[in-house]
Amino acid sequence: MAGSNIDGPFGLRPHNLLGSAANSNGLTSYLVQVSATAGSSSAIYQGDMVIPLTNGLVDVSAADGGSVAILGVMGGCEYIALDGTPTFSNHYPGTASLKSGTEARVFVYDNPHQVYEIQGDATLTNIATATALIHGNAEGTGFGSENGSTGNSIGELSVASAGATTATDNFRVVGIKDSFDEIDVTAAGVVFLVKLNLPFHTATTGL
Repeated sequence: MAGSNIDGPFGLRPHNLLGSAANSNGLTSYLVQVSATAGSSSAIYQGDMVIPLTNGLVDVSAADGGSVAILGVMGGCEYIALDGTPTFSNHYPGTASLKSGTEARVFVYDNPHQVYEIQGDATLTNIATATALIHGNAEGTGFGSENGSTGNSIGELSVASAGATTATDNFRVVGIKDSFDEIDVTAAGVVFLVKLNLPFHTATTGL
């Protein structure tokens, strides 16, 4: 008997690593602002995809993931607020909320072999259709926007794009998180397992 889904997008969140490697869910610290260069004016929410910039800083990806190789997934941030308070947060609010001339960092899940959970944005119709999406590629949708005031991304997997063979799509669908007995494939909110298809740290060309 089919279960039900929780339709609550959360962007990408770490699940495990491909194979049997130990998974520490470790994060790497990247600069998003330095004293000489203001950070991005765009917010980066927990679960958003992060891209590298030619100035050595990082920024949020386009809503669908974009065409720049993805560095990883935002996990948290530290910065100096306008009043001088050191702040640790699950999201980067944009440079307008940071004290000018201060350093800010985001913490990124950047293991190229990381598998992530991501919610699908639409119905999968039936089990056969859902299963056929595994091993295909897909794009994202909604990244760079916040779920309410949670600090979490509303990024999702675009079901309409899933199952493609397009090499530049940002996700490779590894599987579906839960048993078909526990979910409803006729409703939105099924959670997929994906890896980044073209992670920056496996590319040989720098910026």
